[in-house]
Amino acid sequence: MTDRFLAALAWGPMILDAAMGTRLVARGLDLAHDDPALWNLSHPESVAEIHARDVAAGSDAVLTNTFGANRPWLARSGRADQVEAINRRAVALARRAAGPDHFVIGSIGPTAADDPDACREQAEALIEAGVDALLLETQTLKSAASGLRQLRDRGGPPVLVSLYAWPRSADPVLALLDLGASALGGNCQPSEALLRLVDQLHARTSAPLLVQPNAGPPGVPPASPESFAGFVPRLLDAGVRLLGGCCGTTEAHVATLRPACSHQT
Repeated sequence: MTDRFLAALAWGPMILDAAMGTRLVARGLDLAHDDPALWNLSHPESVAEIHARDVAAGSDAVLTNTFGANRPWLARSGRADQVEAINRRAVALARRAAGPDHFVIGSIGPTAADDPDACREQAEALIEAGVDALLLETQTLKSAASGLRQLRDRGGPPVLVSLYAWPRSADPVLALLDLGASALGGNCQPSEALLRLVDQLHARTSAPLLVQPNAGPPGVPPASPESFAGFVPRLLDAGVRLLGGCCGTTEAHVATLRPACSHQT
């Protein structure tokens, strides 16, 4: 599956999914008292339905609902002993929607990436459950580098890196390629900010680039699916090969990406 994933990435743009948390909240998740990762066990059909909606809208790959499914984060709710069970269930739910023709990417958030033991434990569970790639998501340079160091000697599927903050210089970001990243990019920022990042990176590397823009900051009406897709031509010109959505996006945003990518290519 690793070879198939990388081959698909080289062939053309890969459309990712939209925000899981946004849509779980719309289905009743109370972030003050609950956690998205726990819904893999408590509300599996809601998670599976969201994955299925993304695939139906045009996603080539879906991210597992595991952004916070690591020991330090789950310990806050007394669920530290359920790391393996939650990650395995999350992969199974994503795979149910993805089927044999789409990919499943294991999401690892910064809390795990910053903690060597937590990163290895979560990655092991995701890999054993059969993900096609791992994504170190919403990372700082420090947490991304730490996560890559834990994973580079293990072998296994490709590791993608998505930052939510980065320096003005591209050099420290590009250094993540030397630590084993198969793709680089950013998420949880507006499209304009991510376009500036990938423009910088594309000038220096031919590595696949990744963006997951949000639909706008909290308290501001979210960007429409059509305006979201309006950035696709420039993103593809800047070397982006993995394109999805972060906070505030839904399957309606995903549905605009396929036509935009097809028109561009």
